[in-house]
Amino acid sequence: MESETTTETQSTPTAQNSIGMLQHTVYFYLNEEVTEEERQQFEEGLEMLLSIEEIYKSEIGIPADTPDREVTDNTFGYSIFVWFESMDDYNVYAEHPDHMDFIDQYEYLWADVRVYDSDIIQSMD
Repeated sequence: MESETTTETQSTPTAQNSIGMLQHTVYFYLNEEVTEEERQQFEEGLEMLLSIEEIYKSEIGIPADTPDREVTDNTFGYSIFVWFESMDDYNVYAEHPDHMDFIDQYEYLWADVRVYDSDIIQSMD
């Protein structure tokens, strides 16, 4: 008797399938007086935000400990990298109640937010 095995595939953009996607990158510059507890709550809020179904793939980052360079900005507190398969998916995310709740609940923690949206035209893998 053969047993049926299912392989779970992870949704990860590759060179072939990320072309044409929208990449939404956000840098959060936190206020200096943010506590460690507030940072933990913020991370939990990011995890909730990034669970919105229309997101194809997402990642959370913090500043890397790279050498100082004139062109490097590592003054942000957190970054998120989010891929959407379509502009429709992005639009759902942008107006999603969880997105609006995240902003309402955590905007007091940031001094600034920078958003960079890109259409992926080429991918090197």
